[in-house]
Amino acid sequence: MTSTMDAEFSDASSNRSRSPTSDLSSDNGQPMELKRKRGRGRGSGRGRGRGQARGSKRGRGRGQGNRGQLQEVNKENRIAQLENRVDSMSVDDMRILLKRISKAQPSFVLNILDNSNVGNGQPAGPEPPKPDQPSWCSCSNCREMPTQQERLCCKRQPMNCHSRLPDFQQCVLDELVLELAIRYRNDFLAQPEDENYNRCHRHAAYRQYILWIHGYLGAGNRRVIPSCCVWRIRDKYPDATGQYVGFVGGRLG
Repeated sequence: MTSTMDAEFSDASSNRSRSPTSDLSSDNGQPMELKRKRGRGRGSGRGRGRGQARGSKRGRGRGQGNRGQLQEVNKENRIAQLENRVDSMSVDDMRILLKRISKAQPSFVLNILDNSNVGNGQPAGPEPPKPDQPSWCSCSNCREMPTQQERLCCKRQPMNCHSRLPDFQQCVLDELVLELAIRYRNDFLAQPEDENYNRCHRHAAYRQYILWIHGYLGAGNRRVIPSCCVWRIRDKYPDATGQYVGFVGGRLG
């Protein structure tokens, strides 16, 4: 009886020590390698995922190129349609349309007129220079300046010179506009009011012109004002002694 119990105990021990995978075998009797198969499965999955991602990005790039070409074609079609509509208009309708555009965008129309024919369809030739007109002036309203840097013209035709435009009168020379600009600047910088009326308004007019033409530039970033505009401002707000500082770059003011 003792030998029988020893045999049963030996069989149970051998069963417990046997690996769970030792009973698994392939059709030819060889053990199956489960870990290696699981590894190959994960690797193949990752490979397919990465390949699809790269392919999808390339597809999006091609689509963006096609959209860019389509936008360019649409732009050309719009321009062609507008040109056809303008060509079909009568001369009177063109005049009415041009006047409406001039009211909405006067600067835009002036820029076009400066670079196109005016009058009776003939090219606008240069006007005879004035006796005191500098050689570097093209608007016929500039005067000689003391430095090379200040010898700057607005480069407009005489009838469209900046200093002769209604906008210049309203935005740069108008006393009420300048008074508001002076008060705002004094309050912002917490500085006292300049008691010299002409000098205060002259400097304010310089700043108004820069703001009108170039926009806000920031402290220390200054631009030269064309001679024609400088002298129009000085004629409106002259110095009693006729002495002017001139352009000084890189200074707040």
